[in-house]
Amino acid sequence: MSAVVRERLAELLSAQGKLTFAEFMDTALYHPTAGYYNRPEMTIGPRGDFYTSPMVHPIFGACVARQVWQMWNLLGKPDPFFVLEMGAGVGTMAVDFLRMAERDAAFYAAVRYHIVEQGAALRGKQQAAVEGAGHGNKVEWFETLQQVPWGQVGVIFSNELFDALPVHRLGKTDDSYVEFYIAADGGGYRETAGELSDPNLLKLVDAETLELLQPGERFEVCPAAGEVIEAMGSLLEQGFVLTIDYGNLAPDVHLRHRKGTGVRAFWKQKLVEPLEQVGEQDLTADLDFSLLIRRGENAGLYEVGFTDQMHFLGGNGFLQKVAELQKRAREKMDLMADEELHKMLALFMPQSLGEVFKVLIQVKGLEAAQLKEKLGALTFSLDE
Repeated sequence: MSAVVRERLAELLSAQGKLTFAEFMDTALYHPTAGYYNRPEMTIGPRGDFYTSPMVHPIFGACVARQVWQMWNLLGKPDPFFVLEMGAGVGTMAVDFLRMAERDAAFYAAVRYHIVEQGAALRGKQQAAVEGAGHGNKVEWFETLQQVPWGQVGVIFSNELFDALPVHRLGKTDDSYVEFYIAADGGGYRETAGELSDPNLLKLVDAETLELLQPGERFEVCPAAGEVIEAMGSLLEQGFVLTIDYGNLAPDVHLRHRKGTGVRAFWKQKLVEPLEQVGEQDLTADLDFSLLIRRGENAGLYEVGFTDQMHFLGGNGFLQKVAELQKRAREKMDLMADEELHKMLALFMPQSLGEVFKVLIQVKGLEAAQLKEKLGALTFSLDE
């Protein structure tokens, strides 16, 4: 199917001469029939190119459900309660979330679970997973965020959504900035520098980052991230947005990749060059959470907590489950408990996924200052 993507890129390059990296990335990932995420053979997990946290262990989806349950309580237990997952992969998170939600009959009855997924192949996998788990009547699908009715009371959440949105690649010179474009190079592609495709791209980066970058250093910006977070905020009348993703706050997120490592490609669980397996590999870039915070405020969303995945899970029952498994493994010589612990701790430990992923909560229609005080410095548990 990558041949279709390459043909489309050839058409665009023939017409335009060069493409912004955002245009290149958008075509490679989201071509309607042959882009990486829209291929019929698209899958995630052992036979795919990467894993997501929900696939490592069901505790991840259970912890997200517990956090959303606490948000439901803070909102006054509304019924119906709007829950929207953006980009649901193969449906693992939805299944684990709804399984956990069933522990509170009132909560489960109130939840109206929605998924926004533009890819038909992935929608099919999600539907099969949800129906197979017996939750088919709880979920409704939309292809785009714009199709979802506005004025909702509830929670919108995503896991590894923003890091797959198209980015522009920019660089600092002695007295200005350049943009790195993609041009044809025989049967492949090469990078070429030119003027900024839009001067407003620089407004997506905070002034401190631009000051700290040195001539010759590079950074990425993602206009789509700002647009999506604003659309999420506009969708809610009252509620929360929960974002889990690769990345960090500025300036750290940009300074970490100043040597040009901000875009990464994964193919068959391996890190490869972004311009090689076009249409057959995942492309990803770290998320600037500071941009989400700034742009969210335009739609009435205010940050009430930012931490890493380790503390997010720890504040939502993860450690209690670990203690239960450790006791089972010790007292009953349970080898399966040891195996489960190994998988779970991959989500939690700092040297694994615990620090790599960051978690942001934004709120609309509730007093942000009071919620932020309740969250505390190290956890997203909303319990008293």
